[in-house]
Amino acid sequence: MSNSADTSSGSSVTSAKPFGLQLGAVGFAVANFIIIQAISYGVWILFVDPKIGVWKFYPQPFGAYLFWAILVVVFIGFNLGMHGFSKLSQPMGGIVTTLVTVALGFAIPMLLIFGWGALDPAFSPTNYAGHGAAGLIVLIGFYGFGVVANSMDGWPWTDAGMKQPMVGYAQILTGFFLTTVGYLVLVYPCLASWTSPDRVVMSLPTAIGWFYSVILVWLTTVLVLDLWPYSMFKTRAGRAMAAFFGNFVLGTVCYFALLALLKNFLIPADALEKIGPAITLWPAQLGVWIVHVLLLWALCCGNAPTSLSPAMNRIARFIITWGLGIGAFIVYMKWFAMDVLHEAAIVPGFGGDPLTWVDLLNLILLFYVCYFGYYGILKKQGVSVCSVCGKASCECQAKA
Repeated sequence: MSNSADTSSGSSVTSAKPFGLQLGAVGFAVANFIIIQAISYGVWILFVDPKIGVWKFYPQPFGAYLFWAILVVVFIGFNLGMHGFSKLSQPMGGIVTTLVTVALGFAIPMLLIFGWGALDPAFSPTNYAGHGAAGLIVLIGFYGFGVVANSMDGWPWTDAGMKQPMVGYAQILTGFFLTTVGYLVLVYPCLASWTSPDRVVMSLPTAIGWFYSVILVWLTTVLVLDLWPYSMFKTRAGRAMAAFFGNFVLGTVCYFALLALLKNFLIPADALEKIGPAITLWPAQLGVWIVHVLLLWALCCGNAPTSLSPAMNRIARFIITWGLGIGAFIVYMKWFAMDVLHEAAIVPGFGGDPLTWVDLLNLILLFYVCYFGYYGILKKQGVSVCSVCGKASCECQAKA
Protein backbone atom coordinates (compact mmCIF):
# COMPACT_ATOMS: atom_id res chain seq x y z
CA MET A 1 0.00 0.00 0.00
CA SER A 2 1.13 3.50 -0.61
CA ASN A 3 0.10 6.61 1.26
CA SER A 4 -3.47 5.43 1.05
CA ALA A 5 -5.13 2.25 -0.13
CA ASP A 6 -8.68 1.37 -1.11
CA THR A 7 -10.05 -1.90 0.19
CA SER A 8 -12.45 -2.15 -2.68
CA SER A 9 -9.78 -1.95 -5.36
CA GLY A 10 -7.42 -4.71 -4.39
CA SER A 11 -5.32 -3.58 -1.46
CA SER A 12 -7.20 -5.82 0.92
CA VAL A 13 -8.73 -9.25 0.41
CA THR A 14 -12.22 -8.63 -0.95
CA SER A 15 -15.49 -10.52 -1.38
CA ALA A 16 -16.79 -11.47 -4.82
CA LYS A 17 -20.16 -10.08 -3.80
CA PRO A 18 -21.04 -7.92 -0.77
CA PHE A 19 -21.98 -9.92 2.29
CA GLY A 20 -22.93 -8.77 5.73
CA LEU A 21 -25.19 -6.78 7.98
CA GLN A 22 -26.07 -3.35 6.55
CA LEU A 23 -25.20 -0.65 9.07
CA GLY A 24 -25.06 3.12 9.20
CA ALA A 25 -21.80 4.94 9.86
CA VAL A 26 -22.15 4.87 13.65
CA GLY A 27 -23.35 1.28 13.73
CA PHE A 28 -20.51 0.27 11.43
CA ALA A 29 -17.95 1.87 13.76
CA VAL A 30 -19.50 0.32 16.87
CA ALA A 31 -19.66 -3.11 15.23
CA ASN A 32 -15.99 -2.89 14.31
CA PHE A 33 -15.12 -1.92 17.87
CA ILE A 34 -17.08 -4.82 19.35
CA ILE A 35 -15.68 -7.38 16.90
CA ILE A 36 -12.07 -6.27 17.51
CA GLN A 37 -12.48 -6.20 21.28
CA ALA A 38 -14.26 -9.56 21.43
CA ILE A 39 -11.76 -11.44 19.27
CA SER A 40 -8.82 -9.84 21.11
CA TYR A 41 -10.24 -10.79 24.48
CA GLY A 42 -10.82 -14.35 23.28
CA VAL A 43 -7.18 -14.62 22.22
CA TRP A 44 -6.14 -13.11 25.56
CA ILE A 45 -8.12 -15.69 27.52
CA LEU A 46 -6.69 -18.54 25.47
CA PHE A 47 -3.02 -17.60 25.36
CA VAL A 48 -2.16 -14.70 27.65
CA ASP A 49 -4.22 -14.00 30.76
CA PRO A 50 -1.84 -14.57 33.71
CA LYS A 51 -4.68 -15.66 35.99
CA ILE A 52 -7.37 -17.48 34.01
CA GLY A 53 -5.67 -18.05 30.65
CA VAL A 54 -5.73 -21.55 29.17
CA TRP A 55 -2.06 -21.12 28.23
CA LYS A 56 -0.34 -18.36 30.18
CA PHE A 57 2.28 -17.06 27.74
CA TYR A 58 2.40 -13.62 29.35
CA PRO A 59 4.31 -11.47 28.58
CA GLN A 60 6.71 -13.77 26.72
CA PRO A 61 6.83 -15.65 24.45
CA PHE A 62 3.47 -14.28 23.35
CA GLY A 63 4.79 -10.74 22.94
CA ALA A 64 7.57 -11.61 20.50
CA TYR A 65 5.29 -13.56 18.15
CA LEU A 66 2.56 -10.92 18.42
CA PHE A 67 4.94 -8.12 17.45
CA TRP A 68 6.35 -10.08 14.52
CA ALA A 69 2.86 -10.86 13.23
CA ILE A 70 2.23 -7.11 13.11
CA LEU A 71 5.43 -6.60 11.13
CA VAL A 72 4.39 -9.32 8.66
CA VAL A 73 1.12 -7.41 8.16
CA VAL A 74 3.27 -4.42 7.20
CA PHE A 75 5.14 -6.57 4.65
CA ILE A 76 2.00 -8.05 3.11
CA GLY A 77 -0.44 -5.15 3.44
CA PHE A 78 1.67 -2.01 3.28
CA ASN A 79 4.74 -2.91 1.23
CA LEU A 80 3.26 -5.51 -1.13
CA GLY A 81 -0.25 -4.02 -1.24
CA MET A 82 -1.82 -7.46 -0.63
CA HIS A 83 -0.28 -8.68 -3.89
CA GLY A 84 -1.14 -12.32 -4.43
CA PHE A 85 -3.93 -12.26 -1.85
CA SER A 86 -6.29 -9.49 -2.96
CA LYS A 87 -8.03 -11.55 -5.63
CA LEU A 88 -9.07 -14.30 -3.23
CA SER A 89 -12.74 -14.31 -2.25
CA GLN A 90 -13.86 -13.89 1.33
CA PRO A 91 -13.75 -15.30 3.87
CA MET A 92 -11.20 -17.80 2.54
CA GLY A 93 -8.86 -15.02 1.40
CA GLY A 94 -8.75 -13.53 4.87
CA ILE A 95 -8.20 -16.93 6.44
CA VAL A 96 -5.33 -17.79 4.07
CA THR A 97 -3.62 -14.43 4.56
CA THR A 98 -4.00 -14.68 8.34
CA LEU A 99 -2.53 -18.18 8.39
CA VAL A 100 0.45 -17.05 6.29
CA THR A 101 0.99 -14.09 8.61
CA VAL A 102 0.79 -16.18 11.77
CA ALA A 103 3.16 -18.78 10.32
CA LEU A 104 5.74 -16.14 9.37
CA GLY A 105 5.15 -14.37 12.68
CA PHE A 106 6.33 -17.53 14.42
CA ALA A 107 8.99 -18.64 11.95
CA ILE A 108 11.04 -15.44 11.71
CA PRO A 109 11.56 -14.80 15.44
CA MET A 110 12.11 -18.52 16.04
CA LEU A 111 14.97 -18.45 13.53
CA LEU A 112 16.43 -15.49 15.38
CA ILE A 113 15.98 -16.98 18.85
CA PHE A 114 16.78 -20.63 18.27
CA GLY A 115 19.16 -20.10 15.35
CA TRP A 116 21.12 -16.90 15.82
CA GLY A 117 20.54 -17.18 19.55
CA ALA A 118 22.88 -20.18 19.66
CA LEU A 119 25.69 -17.81 18.64
CA ASP A 120 24.67 -14.55 20.29
CA PRO A 121 23.64 -14.50 23.99
CA ALA A 122 21.49 -11.41 23.36
CA PHE A 123 19.12 -13.63 21.35
CA SER A 124 19.33 -16.67 23.59
CA PRO A 125 16.01 -18.32 24.51
CA THR A 126 17.18 -18.54 28.14
CA ASN A 127 14.78 -16.59 30.35
CA TYR A 128 13.13 -15.32 27.15
CA ALA A 129 16.01 -12.90 26.55
CA GLY A 130 15.93 -13.64 22.83
CA HIS A 131 12.19 -13.09 22.66
CA GLY A 132 12.66 -9.58 24.00
CA ALA A 133 15.57 -8.88 21.64
CA ALA A 134 13.63 -10.22 18.64
CA GLY A 135 10.54 -8.25 19.61
CA LEU A 136 12.50 -5.02 19.71
CA ILE A 137 13.41 -5.45 16.05
CA VAL A 138 9.73 -4.84 15.36
CA LEU A 139 9.86 -1.50 17.21
CA ILE A 140 12.38 -0.22 14.68
CA GLY A 141 10.99 -2.21 11.76
CA PHE A 142 7.44 -0.97 12.11
CA TYR A 143 8.72 2.47 11.17
CA GLY A 144 11.50 1.32 8.85
CA PHE A 145 9.23 -0.80 6.67
CA GLY A 146 6.02 1.18 7.16
CA VAL A 147 7.18 4.72 6.48
CA VAL A 148 8.51 3.87 3.01
CA ALA A 149 5.08 2.55 2.02
CA ASN A 150 2.86 5.44 3.09
CA SER A 151 4.56 8.68 4.16
CA MET A 152 7.24 8.22 1.49
CA ASP A 153 4.72 6.76 -0.99
CA GLY A 154 7.19 4.12 -2.14
CA TRP A 155 9.76 6.71 -3.21
CA PRO A 156 12.15 6.43 -4.99
CA TRP A 157 10.89 3.16 -6.46
CA THR A 158 7.51 4.52 -7.55
CA ASP A 159 9.19 7.38 -9.42
CA ALA A 160 11.26 4.76 -11.24
CA GLY A 161 8.03 3.28 -12.59
CA MET A 162 8.13 0.05 -10.59
CA LYS A 163 4.86 -1.82 -10.01
CA GLN A 164 3.79 -4.53 -7.58
CA PRO A 165 5.23 -6.85 -6.57
CA MET A 166 8.66 -5.44 -7.47
CA VAL A 167 8.02 -2.09 -5.82
CA GLY A 168 7.00 -3.98 -2.67
CA TYR A 169 10.19 -6.02 -2.68
CA ALA A 170 12.20 -2.84 -3.15
CA GLN A 171 10.41 -1.27 -0.16
CA ILE A 172 11.14 -4.36 1.94
CA LEU A 173 14.84 -4.18 1.06
CA THR A 174 14.88 -0.48 1.95
CA GLY A 175 13.07 -1.20 5.20
CA PHE A 176 15.52 -3.98 6.00
CA PHE A 177 18.41 -1.55 5.66
CA LEU A 178 16.72 1.16 7.76
CA THR A 179 15.70 -1.34 10.43
CA THR A 180 19.15 -2.89 10.65
CA VAL A 181 20.81 0.50 11.06
CA GLY A 182 18.26 1.65 13.65
CA TYR A 183 18.50 -1.58 15.65
CA LEU A 184 22.31 -1.64 15.66
CA VAL A 185 22.50 1.99 16.76
CA LEU A 186 19.67 2.22 19.30
CA VAL A 187 18.84 -1.25 20.60
CA TYR A 188 21.54 -3.87 20.17
CA PRO A 189 24.26 -2.06 22.16
CA CYS A 190 21.88 -2.14 25.14
CA LEU A 191 21.52 -5.94 24.90
CA ALA A 192 24.91 -7.22 23.75
CA SER A 193 27.19 -9.07 26.14
CA TRP A 194 29.91 -6.46 25.66
CA THR A 195 27.61 -3.55 26.49
CA SER A 196 28.24 -0.89 29.11
CA PRO A 197 26.55 2.43 29.86
CA ASP A 198 29.24 4.37 27.99
CA ARG A 199 28.73 2.34 24.81
CA VAL A 200 25.07 3.15 24.18
CA VAL A 201 23.45 6.11 22.48
CA MET A 202 20.69 6.09 25.09
CA SER A 203 19.35 3.62 27.64
CA LEU A 204 16.97 0.95 26.38
CA PRO A 205 13.87 2.39 28.12
CA THR A 206 14.64 5.82 26.64
CA ALA A 207 15.22 4.34 23.19
CA ILE A 208 11.84 2.57 23.31
CA GLY A 209 9.98 5.63 24.59
CA TRP A 210 11.62 8.03 22.14
CA PHE A 211 11.32 5.82 19.07
CA TYR A 212 7.68 5.04 19.76
CA SER A 213 7.06 8.78 19.91
CA VAL A 214 8.49 8.97 16.39
CA ILE A 215 6.06 6.21 15.35
CA LEU A 216 3.19 8.10 16.97
CA VAL A 217 3.98 11.28 15.03
CA TRP A 218 4.35 9.29 11.79
CA LEU A 219 0.94 7.62 12.12
CA THR A 220 -0.73 10.83 13.28
CA THR A 221 0.39 12.66 10.15
CA VAL A 222 -0.58 9.76 7.87
CA LEU A 223 -3.91 8.74 9.38
CA VAL A 224 -5.62 11.93 10.56
CA LEU A 225 -3.60 14.91 9.28
CA ASP A 226 -3.58 14.03 5.55
CA LEU A 227 0.24 13.87 5.70
CA TRP A 228 0.38 17.49 6.86
CA PRO A 229 2.79 19.29 7.28
CA TYR A 230 4.82 17.22 4.81
CA SER A 231 2.10 17.55 2.17
CA MET A 232 3.21 21.16 1.69
CA PHE A 233 6.17 19.86 -0.30
CA LYS A 234 5.25 19.70 -3.98
CA THR A 235 7.28 16.70 -5.12
CA ARG A 236 7.10 13.09 -3.96
CA ALA A 237 10.83 13.18 -3.20
CA GLY A 238 10.43 16.33 -1.12
CA ARG A 239 7.49 14.88 0.81
CA ALA A 240 9.33 11.60 1.34
CA MET A 241 12.47 13.21 2.76
CA ALA A 242 10.52 15.73 4.83
CA ALA A 243 8.38 12.97 6.32
CA PHE A 244 11.23 10.58 7.06
CA PHE A 245 13.39 13.14 8.87
CA GLY A 246 10.55 15.35 10.10
CA ASN A 247 9.04 12.48 12.07
CA PHE A 248 12.25 12.27 14.12
CA VAL A 249 12.21 16.00 14.84
CA LEU A 250 8.53 16.14 15.76
CA GLY A 251 8.83 12.78 17.50
CA THR A 252 11.47 14.20 19.83
CA VAL A 253 9.14 17.07 20.73
CA CYS A 254 6.33 14.56 21.21
CA TYR A 255 8.51 12.40 23.47
CA PHE A 256 9.19 15.22 25.92
CA ALA A 257 5.56 16.37 25.82
CA LEU A 258 4.26 12.88 26.61
CA LEU A 259 6.87 12.42 29.32
CA ALA A 260 5.77 15.66 30.98
CA LEU A 261 2.11 14.66 30.70
CA LEU A 262 2.81 11.28 32.28
CA LYS A 263 4.92 12.63 35.13
CA ASN A 264 2.66 15.53 36.04
CA PHE A 265 -0.84 14.26 35.37
CA LEU A 266 -1.30 10.62 34.37
CA ILE A 267 0.87 8.54 36.71
CA PRO A 268 0.39 8.70 40.51
CA ALA A 269 3.36 9.82 42.58
CA ASP A 270 3.82 6.46 44.29
CA ALA A 271 3.78 4.70 40.91
CA LEU A 272 6.34 7.16 39.56
CA GLU A 273 8.60 6.38 42.47
CA LYS A 274 8.31 2.65 41.85
CA ILE A 275 8.84 2.97 38.08
CA GLY A 276 11.97 5.03 38.66
CA PRO A 277 14.36 5.63 35.73
CA ALA A 278 12.25 3.39 33.49
CA ILE A 279 9.74 6.25 33.23
CA THR A 280 11.47 7.19 29.98
CA LEU A 281 9.85 4.10 28.40
CA TRP A 282 6.35 5.22 29.26
CA PRO A 283 5.74 7.55 26.29
CA ALA A 284 5.52 4.25 24.40
CA GLN A 285 2.93 2.90 26.86
CA LEU A 286 0.78 5.99 26.35
CA GLY A 287 1.62 6.28 22.66
CA VAL A 288 0.44 2.78 21.81
CA TRP A 289 -3.05 3.65 23.04
CA ILE A 290 -3.13 6.79 20.90
CA VAL A 291 -1.92 4.76 17.90
CA HIS A 292 -4.72 2.26 18.41
CA VAL A 293 -7.33 5.01 18.45
CA LEU A 294 -5.76 6.56 15.34
CA LEU A 295 -6.08 3.25 13.49
CA LEU A 296 -9.61 2.63 14.74
CA TRP A 297 -10.75 6.15 13.91
CA ALA A 298 -9.23 6.21 10.43
CA LEU A 299 -10.08 2.69 9.34
CA CYS A 300 -13.36 1.97 11.11
CA CYS A 301 -14.96 5.33 11.89
CA GLY A 302 -14.71 7.05 8.51
CA ASN A 303 -11.98 9.42 9.76
CA ALA A 304 -14.62 11.94 10.76
CA PRO A 305 -14.98 14.82 10.35
CA THR A 306 -14.56 15.14 6.60
CA SER A 307 -17.01 17.98 5.83
CA LEU A 308 -15.16 20.90 7.43
CA SER A 309 -12.29 22.84 5.93
CA PRO A 310 -9.11 20.78 5.52
CA ALA A 311 -7.46 22.54 8.45
CA MET A 312 -10.47 22.14 10.75
CA ASN A 313 -10.86 18.48 9.77
CA ARG A 314 -7.27 17.85 10.84
CA ILE A 315 -7.55 19.79 14.07
CA ALA A 316 -10.79 18.04 15.04
CA ARG A 317 -9.42 14.57 14.24
CA PHE A 318 -6.25 15.27 16.19
CA ILE A 319 -8.15 16.42 19.28
CA ILE A 320 -10.62 13.52 19.10
CA THR A 321 -8.07 10.75 18.57
CA TRP A 322 -5.45 11.96 21.00
CA GLY A 323 -8.09 12.75 23.61
CA LEU A 324 -9.65 9.30 23.29
CA GLY A 325 -6.22 7.67 23.35
CA ILE A 326 -5.23 9.41 26.57
CA GLY A 327 -8.63 8.59 28.07
CA ALA A 328 -8.25 4.91 27.10
CA PHE A 329 -4.81 4.84 28.74
CA ILE A 330 -6.31 6.14 32.00
CA VAL A 331 -9.17 3.63 32.00
CA TYR A 332 -6.80 0.81 31.20
CA MET A 333 -4.20 1.67 33.84
CA LYS A 334 -6.70 2.37 36.62
CA TRP A 335 -9.16 -0.47 36.01
CA PHE A 336 -9.18 -2.59 32.86
CA ALA A 337 -5.65 -4.00 33.04
CA MET A 338 -5.97 -5.27 36.59
CA ASP A 339 -9.66 -6.14 36.93
CA VAL A 340 -10.37 -7.53 33.44
CA LEU A 341 -7.02 -8.65 32.01
CA HIS A 342 -5.58 -9.66 35.40
CA GLU A 343 -2.28 -7.87 34.85
CA ALA A 344 -0.15 -6.98 37.85
CA ALA A 345 -0.57 -3.70 39.68
CA ILE A 346 2.39 -1.34 39.89
CA VAL A 347 0.80 0.22 42.95
CA PRO A 348 -2.74 -0.29 44.25
CA GLY A 349 -5.17 1.13 41.70
CA PHE A 350 -2.63 1.55 38.90
CA GLY A 351 -1.04 -1.16 36.76
CA GLY A 352 -0.73 -3.11 33.55
CA ASP A 353 1.47 -3.27 30.46
CA PRO A 354 -0.33 -1.54 27.56
CA LEU A 355 2.12 -2.63 24.85
CA THR A 356 0.97 -6.28 24.96
CA TRP A 357 -2.82 -5.82 25.10
CA VAL A 358 -3.00 -2.84 22.75
CA ASP A 359 -0.74 -4.39 20.14
CA LEU A 360 -3.04 -7.42 20.23
CA LEU A 361 -5.94 -5.04 19.52
CA ASN A 362 -3.93 -3.50 16.68
CA LEU A 363 -3.15 -6.87 15.14
CA ILE A 364 -6.78 -8.03 15.24
CA LEU A 365 -7.89 -4.67 13.80
CA LEU A 366 -5.45 -5.00 10.89
CA PHE A 367 -6.47 -8.61 10.28
CA TYR A 368 -10.14 -7.70 10.19
CA VAL A 369 -9.79 -4.56 8.06
CA CYS A 370 -6.94 -5.40 5.68
CA TYR A 371 -7.29 -9.17 5.42
CA PHE A 372 -11.02 -9.74 5.85
CA GLY A 373 -12.23 -6.41 4.44
CA TYR A 374 -14.77 -5.90 7.28
CA TYR A 375 -16.31 -9.25 6.39
CA GLY A 376 -19.79 -9.60 7.86
CA ILE A 377 -20.69 -5.91 8.06
CA LEU A 378 -21.38 -3.28 5.39
CA LYS A 379 -21.99 0.45 5.41
CA LYS A 380 -25.50 1.26 4.23
CA GLN A 381 -24.35 4.14 2.04
CA GLY A 382 -21.96 1.81 0.26
CA VAL A 383 -19.00 4.16 0.64
CA SER A 384 -15.65 2.39 0.27
CA VAL A 385 -13.38 3.13 3.21
CA CYS A 386 -9.63 3.16 2.61
CA SER A 387 -7.80 0.50 4.63
CA VAL A 388 -4.89 2.81 5.54
CA CYS A 389 -5.89 6.47 5.37
CA GLY A 390 -9.58 5.96 6.21
CA LYS A 391 -10.81 8.29 3.47
CA ALA A 392 -13.93 7.59 1.44
CA SER A 393 -11.89 7.79 -1.77
CA CYS A 394 -8.21 7.82 -2.61
CA GLU A 395 -5.78 7.11 -5.41
CA CYS A 396 -3.68 4.50 -3.67
CA GLN A 397 -4.44 1.61 -5.98
CA ALA A 398 -3.41 3.68 -8.94
CA LYS A 399 -0.19 4.49 -7.11
CA ALA A 400 0.45 0.95 -5.90
